Amino acid sequence: MQGGAGWAGGSEYIRNLVLAFGQLPVAEREGFELSLISGTPLAPELAQQLQPHLAGIHALSKDLPPTTVPNRVRWLIDRRLRSRPNTRFAEFIAAQRFDLLYPLTYDNLYNIGVALPLNNALGQCRWAGWIPDFQHRFMPELFNGSEIAKRDAGIGILTREARNIVFSSQSAAEDFRRFYPKARAQARVLHFHTNPTPSWFEADPAAVQGRFHLPNEFLLVSNQFWQHKNHGTLFAALALLRERGLQPALVCTGQTSDFRKKDYFNSLLRQIHESGIASQVHVLGLIERAEQIQLMRRCAAVVQPSLFEGWSTVLEDARALGKTVIASDIAVHREQNPPGCVFFTKDSPEDLVDAITGVLSGGAPGPNPETESVARATAEQAMLRYGRDFLGIVKECLS
Repeated sequence: MQGGAGWAGGSEYIRNLVLAFGQLPVAEREGFELSLISGTPLAPELAQQLQPHLAGIHALSKDLPPTTVPNRVRWLIDRRLRSRPNTRFAEFIAAQRFDLLYPLTYDNLYNIGVALPLNNALGQCRWAGWIPDFQHRFMPELFNGSEIAKRDAGIGILTREARNIVFSSQSAAEDFRRFYPKARAQARVLHFHTNPTPSWFEADPAAVQGRFHLPNEFLLVSNQFWQHKNHGTLFAALALLRERGLQPALVCTGQTSDFRKKDYFNSLLRQIHESGIASQVHVLGLIERAEQIQLMRRCAAVVQPSLFEGWSTVLEDARALGKTVIASDIAVHREQNPPGCVFFTKDSPEDLVDAITGVLSGGAPGPNPETESVARATAEQAMLRYGRDFLGIVKECLS
């Protein structure tokens, strides 16, 4: 299991991976079973959704003995990365007779309590690594020294131990080859996609809009309020639009705290009020996934202004729902390129103004049944392709 309350994208990655595998025709996945290992019990709703596609769900205790070391930086790195036998986990893997573990990252302590290096502990069980992105290399100002050291050390171990490391984008795989040209591990690209469940289309998006007291026409940004998500450029664009007599409403969903910069959200609130757009911006914070999906169905367009992504879950959600997207022109967004996507220069409020102006039509609020129908059919094919690509990587790892 990956992710959690602090990283919704991680848990969505696993959810969609399980569903992609489960949707493959039985004949294609014959001889393979999928189990899920989690450091804590799954939320009941998620467990119910995934259970039909899994041979088992295993919740493991990941408690570690207390350790006191004077040098905190050295302790943080050592606690996660020092050579450990991982005895209890290795015994569990052997008892379950698992053939392959995936995805293992540069930090597996937070979710399943397993420390790198791994090969000596896991014996005959194969495994594959997963690196979502190299944000710490491109935006080091967002990390402290111990965080950068931990990631570099962990990734270094993966490059030496893993036979295969999976990346969600070709862009990240190319970064890996550039940063680690002598790596033993082979880079494999697995584009993930969103699985739109039937319940998404059975709910009433207008009712969710009404529950949050939102206007009929609005733009939606569904990102955590972290610095690299680039809300500031979007708010600056709204201020420019206001000067031109246009006042589109903007709905923001997502976690409002950035552990790397405690005052960041407050600085954005100040920007909103000082630029005179407070009446247009509706900050909902972290809401239920089902509510977020209904707001996406209802909105006029989805805005994804991020300065950096590994592979955007937001863009995949919008693709599955047939929504128009306004996205920053970073390489991975162009690689994803959902239908009808409008790109803008990532650090240019003026360019974003032009993109928003071109998208807003003043027409009826969503959803559009015809567009959604086409998108659902496309999403089904994308999930089959995703499942087949995943199974192909599994077979390669086991060969």
